[in-house]
Amino acid sequence: MSAKAAALSRFSPATQRWFQLTFAAPTPVQSAAWDAIASGNPALVIAPTGSGKTLAAFLHAIDALFREREAQEIPDKATRTRILYISPVKALAADVQRNLQLPLEGVYQQRQARGEKAITLTVGMRSGDTPGNERARLQRTPPDILITTPESLFLMLTSRAREALRGVTTLILDEVHAVAGSKRGAQLALSLERLDALLPQPAQRIGLSATVRPVERVAQFLGGTQETLIVNPPTSRALEMRIAVPVEDMTDIPGGTDASGAPDAGSAAGSLWPHIEQRILELVLARRATIVFANSRGLAEKLTARLNERYAARVGTEDALAQPAHAWDSFNGGTEKRSDGATASIARSHHGSVSKEQRREIEDALKAGELRCVVATSSLELGIDMGTVDLVIQVGAPPSVASALQRVGRASHQVGDVSSGIVFPRTRRDLLDAAVIVQCMLSGELEPVTPPQNPLDVLAQQTVAAVAMDTLSVDAWFTLVRRADPFRHLPRSLFDATLDMLAGKYPSDEFAQFRPRLIWDREANLLSPRPGAQHLAVTSGGTIPDRGAFSVMLPEGEEQAGSRRVGELDEEMVYESRVNDIITLGATSWRIQQITHDQVVVVPAPGRSARLPFWRGDGLGRSALLGESIGRFLRTLEAEQTAGEVCQIAGLDASAQHNLQALVAEQREATGLLPTDTTLLIERCRDETGDWRVILHSPWGQRVHAPWALAVAERIRRRMGLDPAIVASDDGIVAHFPDMEGRVPGAELFQFDADALQRVVAEAIGHSALFAARFRECAARALLLPRRNPGKRSPLWQQRLRAGELLAVARDYADFPVLIETARECLQDVYDLPALHQLMMRIQNGSVQFAEVTTEAPSPFAAPLLFGYVAEFIYATDAPLAERRASLLALDSGLLSELLGQVDMRELLDAGVTAQVAQELQRLAARYKASDKEGVADLLRELGPLSAAALAARVEGDGSGRAIAELAEAHRAIGVTIAGEPRWAAIEDAARLRDALGVTLPPDIPAVFLQPVADPLRDLIGRYARTHTPFTTGELARHFGLGPAVVSDTLERMRAQGKLLKGDFGLHVEQETAGWGDQWVAEEVFKRLRIRSLQAAREATRPVPPEAWVSLLLERQGLTGETPQSPVAQGRYEGVNGVARVVEQLAGLALPASVWQSQILPPRVRDYQPAMLDELLSAGEVIWVGERSLGHNDGLVSLHLREFAAETLLPLPQSNDALRLTPLHEAILARLDEGGAWFAHQIAAAVAVGQPVDEAQIQSALWELAWAGYVTSDTWAALRQLTGMANSARAKPTRSLRTRRGRISLPPGRPATPALPGRWSRLSRAAAPPAQLALAIAENMLDRWGVVTRGAAMAEQVPGGFPALQPVMRGLEDAGRVLRGRFVAGLGGAQFAENATIERLRIIAERSAREPLAVAISAVDPASPFGVTLRWPAHSAATRPVRRSGALVVICHGQLALYLAQGGKELLSYGEPGWHAAAVAAMAVALRRERASGFTLEVIDGKPAGQSPLIDALRRAGFSREPKGYGWYG
Repeated sequence: MSAKAAALSRFSPATQRWFQLTFAAPTPVQSAAWDAIASGNPALVIAPTGSGKTLAAFLHAIDALFREREAQEIPDKATRTRILYISPVKALAADVQRNLQLPLEGVYQQRQARGEKAITLTVGMRSGDTPGNERARLQRTPPDILITTPESLFLMLTSRAREALRGVTTLILDEVHAVAGSKRGAQLALSLERLDALLPQPAQRIGLSATVRPVERVAQFLGGTQETLIVNPPTSRALEMRIAVPVEDMTDIPGGTDASGAPDAGSAAGSLWPHIEQRILELVLARRATIVFANSRGLAEKLTARLNERYAARVGTEDALAQPAHAWDSFNGGTEKRSDGATASIARSHHGSVSKEQRREIEDALKAGELRCVVATSSLELGIDMGTVDLVIQVGAPPSVASALQRVGRASHQVGDVSSGIVFPRTRRDLLDAAVIVQCMLSGELEPVTPPQNPLDVLAQQTVAAVAMDTLSVDAWFTLVRRADPFRHLPRSLFDATLDMLAGKYPSDEFAQFRPRLIWDREANLLSPRPGAQHLAVTSGGTIPDRGAFSVMLPEGEEQAGSRRVGELDEEMVYESRVNDIITLGATSWRIQQITHDQVVVVPAPGRSARLPFWRGDGLGRSALLGESIGRFLRTLEAEQTAGEVCQIAGLDASAQHNLQALVAEQREATGLLPTDTTLLIERCRDETGDWRVILHSPWGQRVHAPWALAVAERIRRRMGLDPAIVASDDGIVAHFPDMEGRVPGAELFQFDADALQRVVAEAIGHSALFAARFRECAARALLLPRRNPGKRSPLWQQRLRAGELLAVARDYADFPVLIETARECLQDVYDLPALHQLMMRIQNGSVQFAEVTTEAPSPFAAPLLFGYVAEFIYATDAPLAERRASLLALDSGLLSELLGQVDMRELLDAGVTAQVAQELQRLAARYKASDKEGVADLLRELGPLSAAALAARVEGDGSGRAIAELAEAHRAIGVTIAGEPRWAAIEDAARLRDALGVTLPPDIPAVFLQPVADPLRDLIGRYARTHTPFTTGELARHFGLGPAVVSDTLERMRAQGKLLKGDFGLHVEQETAGWGDQWVAEEVFKRLRIRSLQAAREATRPVPPEAWVSLLLERQGLTGETPQSPVAQGRYEGVNGVARVVEQLAGLALPASVWQSQILPPRVRDYQPAMLDELLSAGEVIWVGERSLGHNDGLVSLHLREFAAETLLPLPQSNDALRLTPLHEAILARLDEGGAWFAHQIAAAVAVGQPVDEAQIQSALWELAWAGYVTSDTWAALRQLTGMANSARAKPTRSLRTRRGRISLPPGRPATPALPGRWSRLSRAAAPPAQLALAIAENMLDRWGVVTRGAAMAEQVPGGFPALQPVMRGLEDAGRVLRGRFVAGLGGAQFAENATIERLRIIAERSAREPLAVAISAVDPASPFGVTLRWPAHSAATRPVRRSGALVVICHGQLALYLAQGGKELLSYGEPGWHAAAVAAMAVALRRERASGFTLEVIDGKPAGQSPLIDALRRAGFSREPKGYGWYG
């Protein structure tokens, strides 16, 4: 018998015949696999891609199934599934489902030809994408062969669908290496053991892989406790690998060319990408089908876009238009962040964020020859048969050797074919990594797979899932768990601790908010489910972390391929997107139509320029084994160059060879030697600021460098007292040190004792960002952080917040299982501590040595390291301008609390809210009551011991007695006596009650519940505080039957820890012994009461129309005083004190100097005279500050009360347009710095001693310094003179100067310079603490605006904007001084106002209409909100109002009535016609105040003035008829 016949002899004749007709002969791996599978033992089949191992596994099982069905009359419908195929990737599962049809139909036809019984085997697939109706059908009618994923198997085992699996005999696990090394594999291993427990006998497991090492370890993972046969025949798949560099010198790259060969205007010189794109396009066009692999989804989308653009340019517009509209369109573009609409396409992108339907469409199109190119990530990496793919292109070095083998294996994925691959490195350093990976591929050096050991979060999840389906014996479950390889060595102590956590036996009562997931009967040693356990496991199970991605969906009714789902986007990408943005996904452009809390609704946008999406991801980095290979490769290159030999490296083209040799030569020239597996190079160089960077060049990879850097950072912090700035990457570690005297650290910084280093890392990891992130993922896997809304997106910030709360509680308990698991994951799975320990040992014994060098500029190897370092810290030390401005308001929360003063807590809490929350906390409110036995158990656990009457009040109906009896019988509740009252307590409280209160416990309590806890009384009091609104010491003491001293001492300790607040909370306290009447509340309860009280206060207010707020603004700013029988408002204030009040209210606001004295002060101060302001200035009570020049005769000026200037006068700006001081400026400032105030002529005389200068130059320099905020004067006269000159029609005559000897005149021919009035002095700017400054800004805005909004903060240009104000406003809100809500309609959601202001707004809004009262003010007056916080009202005229100095507005009843444009040529009227007479009269008053020169009003409401109905009112106000309109002459 031939070998072929012998191999096939075990199959039925029909199966043999089909195989012989289809294939020439079995491959060696198929023959060996059939021998192993025939034994019935688990088998691991290892063979290169395309060697037929998948068919080998299936054919044996299919043939056996045909024989079984032939012998059966009617198979059992419910359990007919015999073959279970598990794929780690949904795309691979779908691919196998399609490929199975060939052998099934072939054998069926052969059976039919032989006249055998007609048997049809069915194939079904269940994955996360399977619709609900299809899953139900699979459950009703199970298929003979079921294809699924690890996650779907878990869900089936945790539902009624598991019944369909009870007949499984063969289990095929494909691409076993893809899951074995992760927690996904650990979960699968336990699922397989749960499956075996359902079966009459364990199913035969067959594992398949092309790339796996070490073989024995993966075989153990597959078989668990069963012996696994290994099939690994000596076969080698032919690989043809090349590394190509499309330019001669990667450091001197010319500009790219377009498809026609002409220079590409869109590509800059120095970029390698255009050359890579052009070469890839040429390769694609020369072949039928090509797969291009990229290492990230963002790069895949970008590369697809650029290939399509180049292809569209190549084929031309005519060919492009000839294609059907539904062709594989790509609308991506060529810039970094955007894409242009391409008219033809050749490629589509395929990755995990593209929907299942689109991925399948792309795969089918490639196989059918309709699509020439697919740009993919790892989504097409594993075992997927893509048909006749001619070439695989990898852009960038592959992430690992195993990944590279899998990717290249997609080419010529047939038995005996040669797989061809080309790697295009992105940089010279990338070229080095690629060269080593290709060498490792050809020599078969794979990274080892290391399954995680004892992952407790997976254990917790699987325990809840298993118990949800069956009551389990603890010992039997422990035995089953240890049959799974990842838990082979699980200690019983960790197993019990995990069960304790799930059963609610937490180390502290602070965990009470986390409900138990199951019930542990300690006497019977059984685990049973709590209500909702199955739902929790099904909806929150899985091991892949939830990244909070948004689903991208089509609108309702616009499904494509039967699905609305397009793909998914990263949370950060969505937060940066807006409605109507055009994005690209899957090489198609989409317009965002709607963004909801968990979806992005899009519609197709063909041919539109689009934004390229991005996704945040993190990889573990290079393995230590690959790092050692790179080091060894570099050592060989160094030796060759030293010997003067240049050997050809296999697989590199000429350009790649040249660039690699040049890189090595330049690095040796810069540092003298290379970092290798035996030499670690420490390079010191200065950065641009003169500080030092210490760079450790090491090839050992991120998993070794990251923990090493953690230890180095701890050493820097402890020994040098510096905040460490250190970054680790695959190629080394970079540390930053400020310029220092003495020697910069070198090798001693990185040398550690091997054993001590592990301890340092273990201690430091707990406070790292990595630990917090991994803790969130572990807690979610352990089902401690279940999804709030299953099936909907859970925002990442919300996950972090909840995980942070749990971590804050758990951090004090080192034996908490999730903490243990997080530390294990960080130290074993993320970090490679064994490799680091081995490296430290080699450093200690001298086999690895350090070499140190100081360089003038970073070496070639340092460049990518420093790029990563800068990327890590780019925003840490160099905040953008807006952030620097916001830092002015960086708050010291302690100082802010002091400034806000003592808070009257009684005023902060609403009595009704307090009563309502008390009902809820005590579970007395109807919706919080318990309804069953488990609800009663929760009551005892959350509220503590309760009497029978208290329980009855908290349970619906009359079932409390029966429920507590059942709990007592199950030894889950115990009867105790506390304070002389019989109560029921949860058995978990036994030790606390015994040790804290001396309670006598009933007998027969399991020993585990009698173990002492750390602080039992603190636990009991903490729980009491968390479940009560404010209480007194006496109430607490009487509740527990304790004395006041014991209770008070614990309360004070908890207060010091920040757990409790003490104060007057408005409780009615009778005369009690001293100390017993103290009032307390838990901090979290107080926050809840405060938030609810604020909500109640907000709900009690309803927004008023904007007119009421405008009227309030005018009233608050003194513009509407009492004006009997006058339609024109007069100012409220009088005299010098009135001027001081206006200055106080408007302090810090910059307004034109010309406006202050004509349109700001006179309308507010009814008897205003210029001398009043001069009096305050000369007395030193008020100072003026120039902010900015507005031409030659005006400028922005702010006024300040000197007493509070530190709070209203901000530091000098350091912007680019700040005044550059000249020698004359510096001489003036030097004179003024001597103190005192100087007249201008005195300053001129003093300065003239050192340099020739005339008075005009002095005056010009003084004004420049004034507008820059350096100097001021003690009178307004100088500003009056400056602005007055602008209004004079002609220059003033030269005046003579009188002296004691007679009159003199200035020399003829020289114009006289008017003397600059006032005494000038240096402006002092005292810096207030940021918190005090922020509080002052907030209080001033409340005084000015009444209601502070985002628009108000923007109008005043508050440093940092409204976000910088909000912490202060929240502090004022917490102190009860302001309320947040929506008080004025149309001003946005975030509004802050004082209670008195809110009440006044309501009064103004409700008062009855009366005669119009008109107020005319400048358009830039802070009392006019139009154009700032309120929009200008609509008008039919073409002219639009603007806030400009010289323009006037008239307001009636809070609404705009008139707008007079600057220059007076045009007037716009608004509102009721009945207001206009009063409005025109008020405008005339304002014009007279301004003493404006004459003007002619030509246009009213867009029409000639003579046609306006306002003519009569204008004439009465003083306007006169002129040919062009109506003239005003004051």
